[in-house]
Amino acid sequence: MATIPTTEGKPIICKAAIQWELQKPCTIEKIEVAPPQAKEVRVRLVAAGICHSDLFIMDNGFLNAKLPAVPGHEGAGIVESVGPDVHSINPGDKVFTMFMPQCKECKECLDGRSNQCLDYWGDKNGKMARSIGYDGNPRFTLNGKPVYHMLGCSSFCEYVVIPENSCVKVNPRTPLETACILASGFSTGYGSSHNVVHIRPGDNVAVWGLGCVGLAAVAGCKDKEAGKIIGIDINSAKKEISHKLGCTDFINPQNLTEPLEVVLKDLTNGEGLDFAFICCPATDIVETVSQSIGCHGTTVIVGIVNRELHFSLPNHALFPQRTIIGSLCGGYKVKDDIPKLVDRYLEGKLPVDLMITHKLHLERINDGIALLKSRKGIKTIVLF
Repeated sequence: MATIPTTEGKPIICKAAIQWELQKPCTIEKIEVAPPQAKEVRVRLVAAGICHSDLFIMDNGFLNAKLPAVPGHEGAGIVESVGPDVHSINPGDKVFTMFMPQCKECKECLDGRSNQCLDYWGDKNGKMARSIGYDGNPRFTLNGKPVYHMLGCSSFCEYVVIPENSCVKVNPRTPLETACILASGFSTGYGSSHNVVHIRPGDNVAVWGLGCVGLAAVAGCKDKEAGKIIGIDINSAKKEISHKLGCTDFINPQNLTEPLEVVLKDLTNGEGLDFAFICCPATDIVETVSQSIGCHGTTVIVGIVNRELHFSLPNHALFPQRTIIGSLCGGYKVKDDIPKLVDRYLEGKLPVDLMITHKLHLERINDGIALLKSRKGIKTIVLF
């Protein structure tokens, strides 16, 4: 018979990174984490990746995010306890914290074309998108005052309470210290090229932005046997790793003497790209991308971008049956698909470990954020 944790049903005092103002560093505080309520799970974090999506929200806000808040969403840990009416998760399970839920009941979950669960986007429970719990209250407090969630996960904390729908059980053999990036960054990029669109062998593709998301997209293109795989980044230090993961060509636009779209057309024998993946926040490059796409080509805007950024295109840009689509969480239905990705990683079929360049403890969270902003390395992991 399983041993019941001595903390079950009780508040837990633990360390967390708290952001008090936009564009300001976090402070490390001891906060109180309430027990999970109905359909909720409390998780002891083992590791969490620092993702560009965290930076967008921490610098610009997003949806109805409130402050002060515990940032972070790309987490992995072990379930400490569960609330009433939880049926798919048990104490002791290894799990990922996912910002995109899968309720398996709403219109979008039942639709094979979408992973956009209405538990995240819908008006009824969309508040979990997500600063508070289902009952309207956050599960964090500091000195009796509320501290809010970020993207419903808040993985920069030793313990978190998340909805069962956002808690994904993974293989018990999973090394959480590395596999945690499958909870967001790697799956977002890999799925954008391997799952969201249909790349055919020999297709010409390009990936803008070679962070963790972009490099994972490159890996997805390679696994789909794309022909030309062109990596584009203003940091030439990314060239070596991009080739290791599958790029046939690397371009630093700052080093070009002619327009990028001209270079891309030359590299593809005048045909243009079949697929372009924008894995960076600079949506002002969309027009350049549109001029690089061939007939029937598709542009994929990957992940969360700053909602204040806009792009415009001339009408004729889409005439040759070109398409622009968005992709969140790699198009994966998280409860069904993420465990399968983890199993592929355990089989040695996904280059997750190559992405991780730095590991640090929670007390150095601001150093990790600074690393990401400075574009040094690829993925930083916070250990607890």
